Amino acid sequence: MTDDAFLLYGTRTVEAEPVRLRAGALSADFVNGNLRTIRHGGTEVLRAVAYIVRDRDWGTYEPNLMDLIIDQAADAFSVSYSASCLAPDGTRLGFRATIKGSAAGRLVFE
Repeated sequence: MTDDAFLLYGTRTVEAEPVRLRAGALSADFVNGNLRTIRHGGTEVLRAVAYIVRDRDWGTYEPNLMDLIIDQAADAFSVSYSASCLAPDGTRLGFRATIKGSAAGRLVFE
């Protein structure tokens, strides 16, 4: 297998290292504002949850995250951030996201 990011992903951009979030049996990897590999009791139940911003040609913008706060406790986690996407024509879209997970198995992405 190759380590070349371009051959693996079609881009030279290196993805940020994931942050593992845990709340009891619930876990998820937080990467670039998105959740990946969401598990309950060690079993993957959902591949990803993401806030996707597309252009008119269905290109995907990479948001610039700001004010990132990650709180982790034994029975809950929360993540909040502001994000901004900039189009080639200078158009900008800003949004705020909050993610909460609990040991009861509840996961909210707003």
